[in-house]
Amino acid sequence: MKIKLLLIVTIAAFSLTATMFILTIHADFLKGIQYMTPQGIAQVPISQVTATNNVPSDNDRVTSMVVHFENIQNAPSGIGSEITINSFQRIVGSTQTTQNYRVTSHISNTGPQFQLVDLPSKDKAQFYQLISASIQLLGINDNNNYETNPVFDVYVDLITGDGTLLYTLEYDQCQANAYWVYSDSNKEDYRMASEDQSEYREVTNFICQGYHLDLPSNSTGLHAYSP
Repeated sequence: MKIKLLLIVTIAAFSLTATMFILTIHADFLKGIQYMTPQGIAQVPISQVTATNNVPSDNDRVTSMVVHFENIQNAPSGIGSEITINSFQRIVGSTQTTQNYRVTSHISNTGPQFQLVDLPSKDKAQFYQLISASIQLLGINDNNNYETNPVFDVYVDLITGDGTLLYTLEYDQCQANAYWVYSDSNKEDYRMASEDQSEYREVTNFICQGYHLDLPSNSTGLHAYSP
């Protein structure tokens, strides 16, 4: 009986010693990892990242945009040097390249491009005149000659929900090189109109010679929007 008891005590002591030894190894291993990771000696792969639900409020995020077509050259009759529209609902894509934008007196097809997407509406009557003249002249002048085609700058003001101008997308020396209308009946797409039904949408494609961000210049960097 004494032998069995001694054997049990010995096994228990051995198990406790082994456990403490393993814990010591683990502690030393963790200390080593904690030292090597900040030093760049070792990298620990991250298999999962959990983000906090910190979504900007409507007052803090962009909820609308105002589009200005300015410095319009070769404008069709009845159109001045500036058109402002606040009903465009979507701007798509912007391609910036490192190649030269101007090729002799023509627009290079490698310049920045973007699209304005919206529902066809009466408030854009002058815009349609400008686009119509551009498309018609494109058919006549395949090389997009600056001397005859309408050319303009486009300023897209991005406005937050509380009326603050966040910044402006500025596209320089642009031409409209495509325009089309299509019917969108896919209910999974975002509805621009309030009704949940098929809607007609228009897309205008522009090609420009320059593109940059125009940030508010006052001390705070942001200010109330004034068109």
